[in-house]
Amino acid sequence: MASPAQASAPLWLKVLVIGMGLLIVVGFVVAVAEIARRISTPNAAYSPASGGTGGFAERIALPSGARVVSMTAIGDRLVVHVESQGGPSAAYVVDPRSGVLLGKIEFPPGASR
Repeated sequence: MASPAQASAPLWLKVLVIGMGLLIVVGFVVAVAEIARRISTPNAAYSPASGGTGGFAERIALPSGARVVSMTAIGDRLVVHVESQGGPSAAYVVDPRSGVLLGKIEFPPGASR
């Protein structure tokens, strides 16, 4: 049988183990609370500028006779492919959170690389 001196761990080791256990519990509680907060709170940092209906309205002028062919989300941008009658095809880069037109890329017919 082991003697009492060999059976008990040093006091500093007990304090260290209890402290680390408390840190794990506190970290777990903080992580769960943060996840619950993010799930229950609407994402106000990324909400569009509020208008009369709680959304936004932005008008992007397209050339006469142009039509939207497709829209693709790339990262935090929206790329709108527009084809014009008799004019160049274009890609409009839009910020979907605010509806602001960030840029326009034209693809003229017959242009070589």
